[in-house]
Amino acid sequence: MKISAIRGATTAQSNSKEHIKAATLELYQQILLKNNLRQKDIVFIIASSTADLTQYYPATAIRLSGCDRPLFSCTEPSIADALPLCIRLIVLTKKKRATHIYLNQAKDLRS
Repeated sequence: MKISAIRGATTAQSNSKEHIKAATLELYQQILLKNNLRQKDIVFIIASSTADLTQYYPATAIRLSGCDRPLFSCTEPSIADALPLCIRLIVLTKKKRATHIYLNQAKDLRS
């Protein structure tokens, strides 16, 4: 089975449950939409967030949206001048083509 990785990143407006959840779900939905993915196409999802996001797990937002695929959540290392309030997803999928998604302030991460 061929596995592809779809990358995505976004930023939350603030370190609040509501903003973390909203940013995560917007990114996840855009990854699904732009890559024409269904849940059965997903093998595994890794969610990471910068250390300044402490009020909610991005993976929890995805799980509570109805995703039944394996999820793992982790914290990014604290790096000087890193993009603050950043949430990243890697979606491992059986699809061969990947469209990576960068939203909000995370658009600056890729040209």
